[in-house]
Parts: sequence; structure tokens; C-alpha cells
Amino acid sequence: MRMSRKSLSYSVLLAGLMTVIMSPAAQAYGPEGLFGGRPKPDGTIALGNPVDLRQDRPERAQSVLEHPRPDFDPVPLEFGSFELYTTLELGESYDSNIYATRRNTRDDAVGTIRPIVNLFSNWNRHAVSITAFGDSNYFAFHPDENYNNGVIDVSGRYDIANQVWVNTRGGYQRLAESRTSPNSLGVLAEPTRFGMATGGVQGYYGPGKIKLSGGYDYRRFDYNNTPIIGGGTWDQKVRDRNEHVVGGKVAYEASANFKPYISAAYNRRDYDRADALHDSNGYEGLIGFEADLGGITSVELFAGWMTQHYKDSPYSKKRISSPRLGARVDWNVTGLTSVAFEANRTIEETSLLGYNSFYQTGGSATITHELLRNVLLEGNVGYSHFDFNGDGNRKDNGLSSGVGTRYLVNRNLYGDLIYNYERRFSNDQDSRFGRHIAMLRVGIHL
Repeated sequence: MRMSRKSLSYSVLLAGLMTVIMSPAAQAYGPEGLFGGRPKPDGTIALGNPVDLRQDRPERAQSVLEHPRPDFDPVPLEFGSFELYTTLELGESYDSNIYATRRNTRDDAVGTIRPIVNLFSNWNRHAVSITAFGDSNYFAFHPDENYNNGVIDVSGRYDIANQVWVNTRGGYQRLAESRTSPNSLGVLAEPTRFGMATGGVQGYYGPGKIKLSGGYDYRRFDYNNTPIIGGGTWDQKVRDRNEHVVGGKVAYEASANFKPYISAAYNRRDYDRADALHDSNGYEGLIGFEADLGGITSVELFAGWMTQHYKDSPYSKKRISSPRLGARVDWNVTGLTSVAFEANRTIEETSLLGYNSFYQTGGSATITHELLRNVLLEGNVGYSHFDFNGDGNRKDNGLSSGVGTRYLVNRNLYGDLIYNYERRFSNDQDSRFGRHIAMLRVGIHL
């Protein structure tokens, strides 16, 4: 069955619109409440896909974040068969190291304005959703760091029959690359701006015990050249590229609570410039399972192999191959406490000289506790290991941890108080840094 309208809207707001407070610079948005798990290494924003959501698990399996709160949940504006949720977030944060540098650190106060709009269809069949938001950040003493992000995402599902559907999706993100990104250079006078356009189509067929799914996804990256400290610009157009992914998955419903599966995907990464020398193609094959343990804990584990071939690369490592491992665990410890774990290993693109890619291996854990019906406490820890592929030997380790609380005043007003610490260790001495961030934020449901 489909999720209730309230559960759907609340889940999407959490999945798509909670900020990772690791940095006031552009980071990922994700499903783990205030912190959102680990940021994506390419700096883009991860949005949930509301039109694919289902809620077949019992009520006791809902996480703390999904619990209905009739006195505090926002009320949408209704336009025929559509529901509109609008929010305005205003925040002020202190960052002890805005450039994420080892030496000559600079701190600053950062003001944030974030308008958010969600529009959902309310039909018995088929579904449409539109998510749009802005993210403007203003530095008190370092205005060159100011940036304005914008995101729009449109998703639609066409229900052919029960358990048979086709979903399409498209969107655009205009972002500033975080100073903490593995691809950020210390010589830049300001953050690199870039745009990412997305599109794709997915299909699902699952009326029997065998569940089939597959699809195609496209991403287009366009980067702006960035000023260098002391004058001149750094050519970032060499990073402009198109990424294509085609994949499929076959799952078997061994029982209502256990579904093993196999999946495979092929990708191409095509750069605009012939001299970029980063064109590649790759594939991955996985075997895994999804399990629901008594309606309290859900688990997904998978393992397999991945390969990326940089055929024109001047570096010695042209073919990158590695085991692919990953996991996702959602555990409702009690009716008031939920824990989310994730882990993954992927091959990511890099623009650093001497390298064509890097392995990212890591995970995160987020614990959320409902102290009162309108007071949520949250803690998060994340770790990522970056192993760069090329003629050099750079290796980074990133660690972040944080605590936060959300106070729901009423249906229209909430407040967040958040602290986060981030540290990077590296055998490249200049890439090491540590910093503290504290934020106070107010949200208004309009």
C-alpha cells in the first residue's frame, strides 16, 4: 500500500531537505535528519524519490523521524488534488576554519536563508512531486565565500497495474563546491561554482515472487572557472562531462521479509575536452539481500565487483578494479530511539593533478531519540577513506561527528541547535585540517 499523505510528506522533507551541518558550504542532503549521513564526494545534493515510496512495514517499524505528531506536523495548502508544503529556514553559524586549511585558519559567522517548496499529487493512482529550494549563505567578514545554491527536482510515476510502474525524473542543481571536497584546491580565491542537470527513467515489475527493475540515469556537469589567490583563474572546464548509467536488478521474494537479489550496471563518463584524459567506462555486478527482522529492523547487505577503465589516461593505473561492498541498517531500538547505519565503497572522479579517480570507502551512524513528543535529540558520526588512483600515493581519511536537537514549537515553527566537528588526515600535509561548526536555525512552515 502507499504511504499516508502525512507520512509521505514528512519522509520527503526529511529525505530531501535536511542540511548536513558538516559545513556551511554546499554539502549533501540526506535521509538521516539533521546531519544527513555522509556528504556525496562530488558535492551534489541527494534527494529522496517520493513517488517510489511505499510503506508496507507495520506501524511499529516507523522510525522516530516518521512518527506522526498531530499537534506539530505541518498542514499543507490544498490545490485540487495537490498538496503544497512551504518552509523558510533562517540560520546563523560559526565556522572555525572556513577555508578548511591546516595553517593560517580563518573563522567567520555565516548567515543562511533557505526557502523550501514541496508539491505532491494526492491521487489514488500515479504520482507527481516537485521539490525546489534555495540556499543562500553570507559570510560576515569574507564575502568572497558567499554563495547561492538552487535545486529543482521533478518526479512522476505512472502506475500500469498493481506492482507495475514506470517512473521518470529530471532536475537541475546550481551549487558551490565545498572547501572540504577532495577536489577543492587551496589556491582558489573562492568556492568553485558548478551546475548539474539530471534525468532518467526507471521501470518496475513485481506482481509475482520475482521482482524486476531497471533503468537509465543521466547527469551533466558544468563547472565555472575559478579565481586564484593573487590573480588569474583556474581552468575548471576540464571537469565538464556527461555521465550515463544503465542497470537492472532481479530480486526474489523468498518470503515477505527476505528478498535476495542480483544487480548489474554499466556506465560511461564522457568529458567535453579531448585533453581531459578522464574519459572512462565501467561496470559493476552485485549480489545481496533485503530483510525485515520482525518489523523492527530492516537490513540490506550487498557485495560484488566494480571496474572503471580510463583508456586514455597518462597515469600508470588505467584500469581501476575493486570489490564493491555496502550495507544499510535501520534499527528501532525502542519506540523512542532509532539508529541508522550505512556503508559503501565506490569509484569517484577527481580533478587533482596526477590522478584519474579515487576509491571512497566509509560509513556513518545516526542515532535519533525522542526526548519529548516535540523534542528530538540526534547524534551522528561518519568516516570516509579516500584512496587516490594515479601516479601519486595520496590517501585521505575524513572523520566527522556531531550532536543536535530539534524543538517543535507548534505546527508552524521549529528550532535547531547543532554542533559538528570535522577532521581530515592525509599523507599530503597541506590537505589536513580540523574545524568546529555551531549553528542555530529557525524554521517556519508558511
